[in-house]
Amino acid sequence: MKDVNTTETTDDWTRFNAMTEEERHQAAMSDPDAMPMTEEELDNAPIVPRVRTLRRALELTQEEFSRRYGIPLGTLRDWEQGRVVPDQATRSYLTVIARDPETVYRLLSNNLPD
Repeated sequence: MKDVNTTETTDDWTRFNAMTEEERHQAAMSDPDAMPMTEEELDNAPIVPRVRTLRRALELTQEEFSRRYGIPLGTLRDWEQGRVVPDQATRSYLTVIARDPETVYRLLSNNLPD
């Protein structure tokens, strides 16, 4: 039995690599667990919050991220849980944080309440 905690894989890609694109497509379409989404399903799919990914990449708790970047904790939690989608200006701010988090923190650190 394979240990589920290992990162090794025993997948054999030989058969897959030998397939044509058409054969791969047919195999994928015949798998009921991997069916592509319809346009309606895509439109109704929940938006995966990216702010959680950003916060985790920075190795910050919600409280730390909230305090560091001046975002109300409740708002951050709403974004992460998908209850609210950040508006365009906020998405731009999050992009700036993602690109240079230390500079944003340094620039804000003197202007944010404790």
